[in-house]
Amino acid sequence: MSFSIGSIPPPKEPPPLARTLTSSVKEGHYMIYLYDTRYKKFVSAWPELVLAEFKRRSRSASQTCTPSPSGTPSRNTGTRIAVRMRDKYCLVTGQAAVKRARGGNFTGLEVAHIYPLMGVGVKEWIAILSASARAQVPTRQAADRPHNAMLLRADIHSLFDDYQWSIWSDQSIHKIVRFEKSGATVLEQYPTANIRPSSLNTTDPCSMELLRAHLHVALLIHVRGVGKRAVAGFNATLL
Repeated sequence: MSFSIGSIPPPKEPPPLARTLTSSVKEGHYMIYLYDTRYKKFVSAWPELVLAEFKRRSRSASQTCTPSPSGTPSRNTGTRIAVRMRDKYCLVTGQAAVKRARGGNFTGLEVAHIYPLMGVGVKEWIAILSASARAQVPTRQAADRPHNAMLLRADIHSLFDDYQWSIWSDQSIHKIVRFEKSGATVLEQYPTANIRPSSLNTTDPCSMELLRAHLHVALLIHVRGVGKRAVAGFNATLL
């Protein structure tokens, strides 16, 4: 489901549903609105039917916490080192690398790509990106850079790749959004992610545009087919 933004004002009657609503929503017709915190107003979001397929991500060398098997630098080594130096710890749990004389021990911490390398150049994936986000990942080489990566604990990284959770950024607050009660339960105690400006002049921070794209895909996957369960390992979305 994609959302095209309109300028129709929200109706005054009946009143909108509270964001904190815990009871079941009654059957009926609803209009979807997004609240723009910058301009302090509601904007309408019109759902459109979209056919898209989002396959499960594959693992890449930059996601691991060890050097390449040959011991020689791979094309991902520079990105992996830069993200480790920039983030220093898991941006969700705060788990830091263990200090040691020969450098930090990052075992259990992995560099996670925000926008998957497998999606570069793929029509269905490109379609979800804004023009500015698309310009950040035109090739696999450009996508394999610090702006498209963050340091996460290994298990949380796997859940991120599986789109069981994502991040909703509202100015300086980066809220963690879980999409199933049974999914990513380890994140119940972590309401926000600690994404901050880069302290290194030579390393770009995480891209907010690409984080929004990740959230968009997670929404597509978990709202598919009026809540129908997707086949494990493959998410085919017809919304």
